[in-house]
Amino acid sequence: MSSLSFGQNKPKSMKDRRDSFFTVMKLSDTNRLKMHDLIAENGKTQKAIKEDPTLSEAQKKEKLQAWKQEVSMKQKSILSPEEFQIWRDFGKSSKQK
Repeated sequence: MSSLSFGQNKPKSMKDRRDSFFTVMKLSDTNRLKMHDLIAENGKTQKAIKEDPTLSEAQKKEKLQAWKQEVSMKQKSILSPEEFQIWRDFGKSSKQK
């Protein structure tokens, strides 16, 4: 019985949580797609930087910081200022979980 109840309380994946959050934000289909593309690009780029054997740890940190600033600017170009703040708050709350 306990395994059955555990399965029903399974936490949502980050993608599911993000999608439901986009719905709450009432993002247009176009902006939702742009954000999904940016999120995918962000993951690939961060992974590539972290796994680049030619970079020192300091260089990786510097490149990641520059990349995060670029992603933030791209997000601001997709989202309204209010949506951007809501998205940032969601990101901060997700990191705490």
